[in-house]
Amino acid sequence: MTDFHNTGASKAPGEAGRDAATTTLATGALLAAFGVASCCALPIALGALGIGSAGLFGIAALVGPYQLSVLAAAVICLLGAAVLTWRQRHARACGAAGPCRRPILDRITQVALVLAFGLLALTFWMEPPL
Repeated sequence: MTDFHNTGASKAPGEAGRDAATTTLATGALLAAFGVASCCALPIALGALGIGSAGLFGIAALVGPYQLSVLAAAVICLLGAAVLTWRQRHARACGAAGPCRRPILDRITQVALVLAFGLLALTFWMEPPL
């Protein structure tokens, strides 16, 4: 007979909600940063690499009039996700048995945060929207 017990690291009830909030904020920051960068910085960077960027015209036309608002949303989402990620990392209680298990969402969130920060840095380096 098979015994089905919870053998993995269980999450606290509020921790799943914080994971979802962090992932949502990181995704929002990445999408908003992509929208801001699609106007000027991303076509220049892709052109320098020899990659065509004609497909970004639709996104740039949609986001262009609202570039400062989208930039503000990207920065707010990026800061919110970074703060939640930092708080979660320090709040995890690791047992003496070994290191904490890190779910795949943590890695995806960290990659999204790095990409969003990179796109915003590229935007300000190539063509500041201000």
